[in-house]
Amino acid sequence: SKEDKKAVVSTQSTGEAEGTLLQAGLVYRAIRLNIDLFRWTRALELAVKHKTHVDTVLAYRQKYLQDFALEESDNSFVQYSKEIQVDWTTIQNKISMELENERGK
Repeated sequence: SKEDKKAVVSTQSTGEAEGTLLQAGLVYRAIRLNIDLFRWTRALELAVKHKTHVDTVLAYRQKYLQDFALEESDNSFVQYSKEIQVDWTTIQNKISMELENERGK
């Protein structure tokens, strides 16, 4: 169906966009792309792999769940939430630094 084809193209485009961002060294942007698309597991995988913004992914995930009055059901998020403190001020500062560094590239 047309919807199936659109879904495949959309998924391929997302993967390509993520790959392009990672090749350019824009790890935060790749993570944020996945957050914005509610691809939480992939966002967390990238954050853990690149050892950056794990707290950012956790914070946005927690906000999302709170907004919809949902409980966390993904064991990876449960585990990392026990280990990593979420502090929005720290996260906002890290994001600002990332964006400032991008402008300098």
